[in-house]
Amino acid sequence: MMLELTGKDILALTNESKRKAVLADWQNWGIWHKAPEIGLNVYRLDLPDGSFFTASWYEGDDFFPGGGTHNVNCPRFNLCDKGGKLKAGSKAESLLTDKLKELRKELMRDGNA
Repeated sequence: MMLELTGKDILALTNESKRKAVLADWQNWGIWHKAPEIGLNVYRLDLPDGSFFTASWYEGDDFFPGGGTHNVNCPRFNLCDKGGKLKAGSKAESLLTDKLKELRKELMRDGNA
């Protein structure tokens, strides 16, 4: 079963560390797709606006984006807009936390606080 954040969950994400904690919990989002032939699990987190995050993890993953070691043992994150399709590649964690921040602003503006 995939995890879905509610508007109430989004409103509780009052700072960057709380938003980063959502990403750090990627293994609890629920598996959306498995490809055992290549050791791939794709986890998915649905958002209240219909968009979603994914975290792709390959068994034994030693992905070093940009040649650095700051992302060792981290999944490849991605963001898909409502009605869109998942595209190859990965997105920076900051884009995902910015999305959570923007969703919170929208909920606050719409009087859901």
